[in-house]
Amino acid sequence: MIQVSELSHTTEDAIKVLEGVHLHVERGELVLLLGAAAAGKSILLLLLSAQLPPQSGQVLVLGRNIPRLSREKAADLRRRIGFLPQGFTPLRRTVLGQVAFKLRALGDFREKAEERALVALEQVGLAARAGAPGEELAPLDRVRLGLALAVANEPSLLLADEPFAELTEHEREDALALLFQLRRGGITSLVATRGPVPPGTGRILHLADGKVTGA
Repeated sequence: MIQVSELSHTTEDAIKVLEGVHLHVERGELVLLLGAAAAGKSILLLLLSAQLPPQSGQVLVLGRNIPRLSREKAADLRRRIGFLPQGFTPLRRTVLGQVAFKLRALGDFREKAEERALVALEQVGLAARAGAPGEELAPLDRVRLGLALAVANEPSLLLADEPFAELTEHEREDALALLFQLRRGGITSLVATRGPVPPGTGRILHLADGKVTGA
């Protein structure tokens, strides 16, 4: 599902964020990437989702070699990856309206956008709040909405950046249980977090000093 070797990345300020990174994620796994703030977790997820072009190394995602993709093929790959960004902020729309809006914007399920949006909300346990304003959601429900948006167009891979950041210990456990539920539904996930890691977590990778260990 994900195979990375010798991946390095340096910022415009000449700061080396990643250096010779190796990692793999198999189909059906839920993997947590643990690292401190500014360790490079977000940059790594952007590279894996073809939102940032790799500077060096090999990056294979869903069978595609990202460094060799044209702009059009990179865009096609991004549509097959669910992405939950760090600090996700809901739009000023209802919960259902936001998910349906994304599906219509993508051109997927256009005639049945609301129907498919409800399915996504049911997947994450948020269907009962479908008519609620997104900006009024509690932190855990915001994570649920972010995940619904990420999986609405039925990706096989989910990349989530700091979904536990504003949650209590109990809420982190609930969010992890939701990620395991999505895995049972066939979604492979790589989740970046500063921690703490909820108990019962699956495989954990560590990102520090530009390198991933435990891969």
